Amino acid sequence: MPSKKVYIVLMVIMILFFLVMFFLFGVKNIQQDRLESVLVVGDHTTWTYQNRKWFYVRNDSAFSQLNWQKFHVFEDGKEKGDYYLWHDDKWYVFNNKKEAIPFDGRMVAYYGNYRVKLLEFQEEEVEDYSFVHTVLEDHGLSTSSLFTSLYRVSVDFDGDSQTEDFYIMSNAFPLEFESDMTFSIAFMVKENTIYYLYDDVSKTHGLQGCKPFYHSFIDTNYDGVYEVIVSCGKYSAEEQIDMLYSYQEGAFKLLISNQ
Repeated sequence: MPSKKVYIVLMVIMILFFLVMFFLFGVKNIQQDRLESVLVVGDHTTWTYQNRKWFYVRNDSAFSQLNWQKFHVFEDGKEKGDYYLWHDDKWYVFNNKKEAIPFDGRMVAYYGNYRVKLLEFQEEEVEDYSFVHTVLEDHGLSTSSLFTSLYRVSVDFDGDSQTEDFYIMSNAFPLEFESDMTFSIAFMVKENTIYYLYDDVSKTHGLQGCKPFYHSFIDTNYDGVYEVIVSCGKYSAEEQIDMLYSYQEGAFKLLISNQ
């Protein structure tokens, strides 16, 4: 029969185990529950994050509470610093003297109780068409299809020290050729496996489509894994569609959009 000393040792081991598990996972979960932020994407999209949920800001009263708040601002993935923002038909940026400053790049701005991080990236030409052809065939499209947009972005978005390739391919707005099918597809290649983010294939005229692009790779919830903002522009339309994707359990999930 085990002695009293053995029971005490086992009890201590169990307590230490639960303490370690709490500090590894419990503290992190508590921290995640407390995260709150406001995220501005370009001129026409504002989201808020609270209790692990995303919300789309649409009404004037909400914008009035955000006006003249100081946001941490990024342009094309690079930190610009802290600026005042004010919303009317779009977001306007002001310095500490409340003087308007020009802003021509891809804007992301936030304020909250934690730090949001962005990855810098560059668009690169696609030289190996093997994955492009696979995606076309998966969607019943010809491998000889013409494109109005085709490029890739290489980033380590999940922090595993390995670069993943994100592709954009589209034939939307074909001013120099005609097509019976309009397609716009965003996908990632990781370890030779294809993961789809955004895909839209329809039998419509090309000018009715929506041409996607990668707006930002952004760690919105301070967990070391970057979410992906895919934006999509429509022909002759000022406001673009913005979509926030998260990589969960081997697939991309749409968290929120501005639609």
